[in-house]
Amino acid sequence: MLAKVTIIGRPNVGKSSLFNMMTGHKIAIVADEAGTTRDISEFEYTDDKNDLTYILADSGWLDFSSEDDEVAVDITERTQRAIVESDLLIWVLEYDRFTDLDESIYKVLRSQKNKNFIILANKADNENQVMEAYSLAGKGEMELFPVSSSHNAGIGDVKRFIAKFLVSKGLNYKKGLDDDTLKIAFIGRPNVGKSSIVNTIVGSDRVMVKDMAGTTRDAIDTKFTYAETEFTLIDTAGIRRLSKVWTRNVENWSIMRSERALKRADVIAVIVDGFEWIVQQDLSLIGRVADEKKGLIIVVNKWDMVLNKPGVDKAHMMERYTAYLQEKIEFLPWVSVIFTSATEKKRLTNILDEAITIAWERQKRVKTSVFNEFLEQAIYKHPPTGNKKSHSPKIYYGSQVDTNPPKFVLTVNNPNHFHFSYKRYLENKIRDNFGFAGTPLTIEYNGRWKYKWVSK
Repeated sequence: MLAKVTIIGRPNVGKSSLFNMMTGHKIAIVADEAGTTRDISEFEYTDDKNDLTYILADSGWLDFSSEDDEVAVDITERTQRAIVESDLLIWVLEYDRFTDLDESIYKVLRSQKNKNFIILANKADNENQVMEAYSLAGKGEMELFPVSSSHNAGIGDVKRFIAKFLVSKGLNYKKGLDDDTLKIAFIGRPNVGKSSIVNTIVGSDRVMVKDMAGTTRDAIDTKFTYAETEFTLIDTAGIRRLSKVWTRNVENWSIMRSERALKRADVIAVIVDGFEWIVQQDLSLIGRVADEKKGLIIVVNKWDMVLNKPGVDKAHMMERYTAYLQEKIEFLPWVSVIFTSATEKKRLTNILDEAITIAWERQKRVKTSVFNEFLEQAIYKHPPTGNKKSHSPKIYYGSQVDTNPPKFVLTVNNPNHFHFSYKRYLENKIRDNFGFAGTPLTIEYNGRWKYKWVSK
């Protein structure tokens, strides 16, 4: 098990900037607005210079003065749990300030038995500020490091100390991890239940869940093992139409994070609110996933609320809703639909089961000889349809040239001779014969004048 190093501190001391600088990636959202980070962002960091790997975590803020602020209390409680779970804490202060809130955090750290922490006096951008930072040294149980996360000053010393400390504790795990986990991203409009689903699957209060829109801001990764499969669950901020979001504010950055999560995931679970039915924004998200050629699951959440509606035919409601979805997304007949209730913990593992199946389908490869036998039969049953102004379209042979997502290339006399609907026919026949459930297919025509189709 990897060691865990967690960055903590009061709001707006530069924790997320430090996290991004140490990992070398712009993972955490950074803004001048205090309290931007709300969840625990984790990164499997491999320190090549010091030859070990550990989990670096960016926590939400610690604020014990906001007892009436439900969100602040929730974030503080989650950060306190992260403190207990960590092997080493990086307590970030401002080099020239030690506030009453800092004093409260210090008392919490002192109360944790056998909990080691170091102090980073941040925003020390010049030599005078570095000297001033050492006035905080009396608070450190171990070490103090004047740093500037914005200028990458002093970060190397911090990394060397972390490596030395972890090795001394027997936590010197070498780089043995790869990114072969099955990455599944949960996306959807705000407040459809994404974080509730992730938390229920993982079995812990991993990301913040509140009955309000927009509580998740970062794209949060959670490592998880299910059915002997290593998962990375990616919970994302709710995606709204950009016209509804002010340019360059925190929510806009959250949406950009969600877009990146979509691109790096293998399978996307689009969460829709079953109680509200399908809206145009849901269809736009589904279309975006299809455009990215990702595996796709539609998760209809809050199904308990649907069944509790007066007069609902509970025995046939799933069939009716599935037929309704097919009308709405008739261009995606291969999509799996799962009906869930995060609050009642129903059918949530079905999402993981389906993701495993889709991942396998995306890696499937059809032998060229088998595919050409199939292709000959498909053409015999339905010869290629041409355009009005084209010559007779002909297909000579074909093969699968790629996986994840599957891609087929057909050698033809002229790609422009084919009616657009013929690809749809071939895709349906490919799925009928070879499967590829839950994933888009790509079919391309490749013009080759000199080849002719040879029948057996």
